[in-house]
Amino acid sequence: MPTVLLKGLIPNENDQSFELKEGQLLFDGLEQLGCTLPHGCLAGSCGSCRIEMIEGEENLTPPGAVESDTIASINQNYIGLNKKIRLSCRAKVRGNVTIKILK
Repeated sequence: MPTVLLKGLIPNENDQSFELKEGQLLFDGLEQLGCTLPHGCLAGSCGSCRIEMIEGEENLTPPGAVESDTIASINQNYIGLNKKIRLSCRAKVRGNVTIKILK
């Protein structure tokens, strides 16, 4: 089962590690394990559930058209910061990843 490492939001906060089923939506898997992520539409168009990919971006399913459009819009706010943004409500886990929740 793939492991998701959730980096702490505060620099000294402990990281959390979760095991999810392969092919499971990142948002759904983390929610079932008691980790509540910010969300709005859960359809990939609002961007509330955005996460930063720290490692393992290749271990998520590629973004579809809706997610790609939303990420492009979000990236306008992060110009120059080189953040790898994904939406947890659309990304399915295929292997180990390390993420950080973006607010």
